[in-house]
Amino acid sequence: MRPAIGFYHSFKFKITLVVTSMVLIAAMGVGGVSLLIAEAAMRLVIARQELSLLTSAAAFIDNDIDGKRQLLKSLTEQIPGREVTLDEVQAWLEAHGALRDAFFDVTAFDVSGTLIASLRDRRAKGTINIADRQYFQDTVRMREGLISTPFKSQLSGKPVIVITQTLENARGELIAVLVGAIDLQRPSFSAQLDVLRSNGEGYLFIVGSDRTIIHHPNKDLILKPVERDEDSVMDAVLKTPEGWQDNLLDEGELSLVAHKRLRTVDWTIAVSYPTRSVFAPMATVRLRALAAASLLTLLAALFGWALTKALLRPLETLHGHVEDISSGASDIKVFDVVDEDEFGSLSRAFFALSQHRARAEQALHRLATTDALTGINNRRMFDEFFPIALSRASRAGQQVGLAFLDVDHFKRINDEYGHAAGDAVLVEFARRLERTVRCTDTVARLAGDEFVIVFEQLPSNAEVNLLGRKILEAMAAPFLVGGRELLVTTSIGIALTTSMPAAADDVMRAADQALYGVKAAGRNGFAVNHAGAERLLRVRGLP
Repeated sequence: MRPAIGFYHSFKFKITLVVTSMVLIAAMGVGGVSLLIAEAAMRLVIARQELSLLTSAAAFIDNDIDGKRQLLKSLTEQIPGREVTLDEVQAWLEAHGALRDAFFDVTAFDVSGTLIASLRDRRAKGTINIADRQYFQDTVRMREGLISTPFKSQLSGKPVIVITQTLENARGELIAVLVGAIDLQRPSFSAQLDVLRSNGEGYLFIVGSDRTIIHHPNKDLILKPVERDEDSVMDAVLKTPEGWQDNLLDEGELSLVAHKRLRTVDWTIAVSYPTRSVFAPMATVRLRALAAASLLTLLAALFGWALTKALLRPLETLHGHVEDISSGASDIKVFDVVDEDEFGSLSRAFFALSQHRARAEQALHRLATTDALTGINNRRMFDEFFPIALSRASRAGQQVGLAFLDVDHFKRINDEYGHAAGDAVLVEFARRLERTVRCTDTVARLAGDEFVIVFEQLPSNAEVNLLGRKILEAMAAPFLVGGRELLVTTSIGIALTTSMPAAADDVMRAADQALYGVKAAGRNGFAVNHAGAERLLRVRGLP
């Protein structure tokens, strides 16, 4: 009689042991690999979201600074043509209330650098001299405005940057320099940036190319230089192209850092996001999933593979959602689930971290509405904007002007000098248009050499005649193209709304008729037509 086979020597035990081991290894392997894939996809999604956030923040800062610069420039453009004495500058500044809303302070300094006017405190006149300031010296030397590096204001003791603008008399002589100060800690600047990180961990900061901190949650660090340290986050931000990096040490903690350069100033805006915050839910899920898989495999080897597969199914679904969103096939709302388990918690964590996607879509919309050649608005932007401008004017009881412009004999320029020269003419033509029109006007390129201007807030019909003549004068100077000078002229057809509301098609038809009249009269001029009135005023040109 054969001895009974012991339990530990039985085939049942061995196969159970083998299957149990294989299921356990498979469960651990599949779970681990799936989680690693999900982590990699999650890391990419978060990095893209942070870059989208920074794009929005950079656009906010660029637009804020550029708008203030244009405001200061538009004020100084009112001076040429009449005499202004230094004694009148104080009263002239106080007459422009919009400066108080845009700037912390606006001051004026004579050519020797002595303070002659202050919008904030007129008693400070004569008490300060900035002749040694680099931004003042550069403005006087170049005879044009600039944006300074950050510094501590002598008047307020606050960290500021200044925008300068030259003030000239009727003879074109430099008589003063206007200095608009922007408080870097004012709520409209710093609070708008801080709120971007108010709903999560990490922090946002801005650093200049000279290593000076412009914005930081720790206000004591503002205007202080950053020490050089090859392993620091600041050095990584300043030395690498804009984008994102992970596994950087920030104050001893691994962080994901994204950064982007600004357009108007030599600054870099960046966000540091602790890696532990990103993957804390994932770590919890990993431990629980592997423990559950191991326990179930040990208790029931025959059913371990089925239980493991069932447990990993939600994770596989989540991983599929990550891939679909990365490819653009699904919306982020697929993560907004009601499940109360670990996978539901992880899914909702994805959803919470993806709220900045709307900002990225807005950035893409701006790209879609910009002309690739000239950098101004394109036809799509005009089609969206013009009906809105008409509705806005109708509610305000104001007139709207619409100008259609063609480059005269543009086909001849392409035929004689080549398409590269034609493109250069279009770029310069657009640049001159934007410099000529008012800050309330909108310039767009429709197609080819066809351009359009929307004039809003017209005080009278005479204003549009001045604008038409101003555009013709702006094009009078030769265009420098490929080392040669070309004389380029334009034909302008302008339509004015006579009554509101006005249909966009009617106004565009009236502008087109006016343009046709200018071409029929020999080009290089402008004509004004009244939309709906069927009345074409005489064609005007340069004398």
